[in-house]
Amino acid sequence: MPFESKVYNYNLPKESINQTPYTDPNLSKLLIADTKQIIEFKDISSIIKKPSLFILNKSQVQSVRVVSKKSTGGKIEVFVLDVQSTYIATCLIKSSDKKVLNKKYKLQNFNFEIIRILNDTYEIKFNIPVTEIIKSYGQIPLPPYIKDDSSKYEYYNNQFAEGGFSVASPTAGLHFSNQQIHKLTKEGHKFIFINLDVNIDTFKPITERYLEDHKIHKENYQISKNDFEIILEAKSSNTDIYCIGTTSLRAIESAYVTGELSSSTDYFIYPDTKINIPNYLITNFHAPNSSLLSIVDCIYGSQWKDLYNFAIDSELKFLSFGDAVLFNVNE
Repeated sequence: MPFESKVYNYNLPKESINQTPYTDPNLSKLLIADTKQIIEFKDISSIIKKPSLFILNKSQVQSVRVVSKKSTGGKIEVFVLDVQSTYIATCLIKSSDKKVLNKKYKLQNFNFEIIRILNDTYEIKFNIPVTEIIKSYGQIPLPPYIKDDSSKYEYYNNQFAEGGFSVASPTAGLHFSNQQIHKLTKEGHKFIFINLDVNIDTFKPITERYLEDHKIHKENYQISKNDFEIILEAKSSNTDIYCIGTTSLRAIESAYVTGELSSSTDYFIYPDTKINIPNYLITNFHAPNSSLLSIVDCIYGSQWKDLYNFAIDSELKFLSFGDAVLFNVNE
């Protein structure tokens, strides 16, 4: 029997969406789903068994949003989704003109031409290397529900972010400062950093009637063989394993199911999907109609909506710059 997607809609008050990042991640809050206890992240060691293993996504958000002016004076925005080669990238283009094949654009600092049209995205060829454009003219792309402000950009990348090519942040990791990781490591806990490049489709809401008809985004991931063996060893020795964020969960479950440690995944975790690796998931509160709520449903069950309402009533903050929830993964 198919899963009805309408169950993933809920009322999220505007004031529950955190517009201002935590400048100190230790002060962000964590709701323990099973007990409804709320703690600050600085106190997380009080609720975890020693030793535990944490899996985090270290992929870095790149400065892929390029705002410029055309030679005609009009504003244009190019959003780099994927770098294909030195001069070619798949992009979104936001401008008032008609975008057609082979159209050439002259901008303030560079030029480009549309060489392929793919539904609502464009393959474009620049006159200077794509990486140079990102480095010199790009800015960090905040989510559509966050008011754009350059003072927020540095807080949209995890403190431990390194390498990778994400266009949206694996935000559960924002709660873990490098200082906190160092402290927990000294206490005997282990941290493994994998890479899953977060795609902009992470924000794409479910619009189909049935969950199975929603086309989930494909994302590239890499896990080292050594790290994967450490994870499997922790599993076999009954060490508690914490996945930090749904991206870490999707990557590690994809690797476990397929045996591929470096690949792309469109693995969809449905409400009846078996979770194989982690004992716990720490994740932010997701937007209404998000496909990520299917993961919450899978792990916590249909009463997730009551938990979300409890979080709203408790004035916890939602979405990218918000607070987080700790789920026990019942196998």
